[in-house]
Amino acid sequence: MISKEECMDLTILYIGLLCAALVLCLSSSSWSAEIHVDDDTCPSTGSGTEANPYCRIYDAITAAASGDDVLVHPGTYAERIYMKTGVDVLAAEAEKPVVTSSFKTIVKFSLADDCTLDGFVLDGSSSTRLKAGIIIKDSCTNVSVKNCVINGGSYLRGGIRLNGQVVATFTGNTIYDIAYSGITTKWGGTISNSTLTIQGNTIEDCGTAGIYLAGDSGSSNRVIIGGSTVSDGNLIRNNGVGSSVKGSGIRLYSIDQVSIENNTIQGNRRAGILLIDTSSVSPHISGNSIHDNGQAGINIGGTSTVTIGPNNDIYSNSIAGITFFVFRNSKVAGYASSQPVTITGNYIHENTRAGISVLDHVTGTITITGNQIYENTRSGIAFFNACSATITDNDIHNHTGAAGIFTGDWSGTFPPDPDSLPTSVGFNTANGPVQLTIRRNKIYENRAGMRLDHASGVITNNLVYSNTRGGIRFSGNSISPYTPFSAEWGITEISNNTVVSNGSHVTEFDEDRGGGIVYDDISITTDPTTGLTRNFYDRPQWNSSQNPHVIKNNITAWNMKAGVHDAVCSTLRDYNLYYGNNSRDTFVPAQTGACYTGSPPNFAGNPNEIFADPLFVDRSNGDYHLQPGSPAIASGDDGNDLGAYGGSDPITW
Repeated sequence: MISKEECMDLTILYIGLLCAALVLCLSSSSWSAEIHVDDDTCPSTGSGTEANPYCRIYDAITAAASGDDVLVHPGTYAERIYMKTGVDVLAAEAEKPVVTSSFKTIVKFSLADDCTLDGFVLDGSSSTRLKAGIIIKDSCTNVSVKNCVINGGSYLRGGIRLNGQVVATFTGNTIYDIAYSGITTKWGGTISNSTLTIQGNTIEDCGTAGIYLAGDSGSSNRVIIGGSTVSDGNLIRNNGVGSSVKGSGIRLYSIDQVSIENNTIQGNRRAGILLIDTSSVSPHISGNSIHDNGQAGINIGGTSTVTIGPNNDIYSNSIAGITFFVFRNSKVAGYASSQPVTITGNYIHENTRAGISVLDHVTGTITITGNQIYENTRSGIAFFNACSATITDNDIHNHTGAAGIFTGDWSGTFPPDPDSLPTSVGFNTANGPVQLTIRRNKIYENRAGMRLDHASGVITNNLVYSNTRGGIRFSGNSISPYTPFSAEWGITEISNNTVVSNGSHVTEFDEDRGGGIVYDDISITTDPTTGLTRNFYDRPQWNSSQNPHVIKNNITAWNMKAGVHDAVCSTLRDYNLYYGNNSRDTFVPAQTGACYTGSPPNFAGNPNEIFADPLFVDRSNGDYHLQPGSPAIASGDDGNDLGAYGGSDPITW
């Protein structure tokens, strides 16, 4: 039983604890104060209350403790803002206060954590001393800049300049008329082990780039530009107006974890996005609208491991939608691409030259899959330098200047000129041919379906139809000295393709241009008929001393010239179906490029060739599936159907 004295002691203890808790609560409420600033108070200093605000932002921040908010009322403040750990500096009303400065920067974050600048106009148009609207340097964690307008007046070198280790968010800002870059690490600075989130901003009319970031070598940096919704995306436009060799919307160097999502990137002088030694992480580069940039939509170089897609809309850029090309820029000379790049699920269209263009030497594999690539003026996918590329499940159509897939002419001009016509765009032969795997694509209504003059690899299960100058035109050389490369090269297998109705703009007198599958020896540089140097668009030349090619399980029908013509008749070429090529249904030599002179079924050791109507479901509407009873069903060397929808890896889309 508790004694009277013990009861009294417990009561006193309880009351003491209650009072302490009350004091703590009251103290806690005093930790989060609102400190007011209004230039209407000037020239008086003020005390920071709402009734008697400070005159200067500097005084309010000096007086503030961590957890306090500095509320700045409309007015013009000629001073520098030094951000402080734990102190948010906010516009007090909807009208943004204006801050100008005669210092090198208007706002400085240095060793400042957990603080926000929200709702200001930072006007750099009146001082030539200013270097940046905002600088964030040294070590700053969990800082943010929101809803600000940064006007450079063409004097500010950077809208927001970064250096060191920074964890920062930039949201809803408008940054414009900056001499160099909107958000930048320029002038020798880099970020190191930083995380940046850039969302919902408008960055325009900057002289060099909208966003220009470089990472410290050996460090890790996460950069998020845009986000999962349209409202997260940035509008980055008309940057690079003052730069002859740079001028990008987004320009990143040595950033190892980047995602660029749901942004509009338009009208920048050179590239919409330039990536050097930069790697993407989920959600990668996706959902962006990238258009009307002066050269490329996306320009890739260096040791960049990047996934582009899905759902980028890349169009009306002046050289290519996506290009691997940096050697012309002296600032990044030698940065040939050397890591894997995946381009998947994008819409790449109406670019002035190519949808995708490889101008640099790329040693990592380029994977191009599931894209809609159409109406680019000259080529869908163009290669002018060596790489290894896997091209699968793309819809490639309406390229009237060269081909759906194109490897340049045989001139060997280096560097290749991305501004020139296909007839003068060379191929850099120093690094060997392009190594291609081309599978399950639909390639139609181009000048040529494929024009592969510098390629090795395989072409299987493609649907190639209604290309005006021919279906698949390929080269190779198995005779030493293997011109123009130093070792044997060429396409090694063409199988299970459906090649139909190509050569519509070729006449009966165009001498074998307009065939379905046609070999062309590009080592023969003089036309033996005329003695003149061959032009890129001249008819192909065959060399029967070359080794034969594996050409099997294809359907070739209704092509203007031969269904297949490689001038090497061997048992490697068998199990193909021919019908209606060379405007004739039954004349065997014309169907087969003069390979077969006997009568069916004994064709020079190729008894499995078929000369019959393939019985497509609806050729007039582009449905090249096989009807029941088609002679192409189960007629392949593997027991599967002939054509693109047969074999072991058929088109399924």
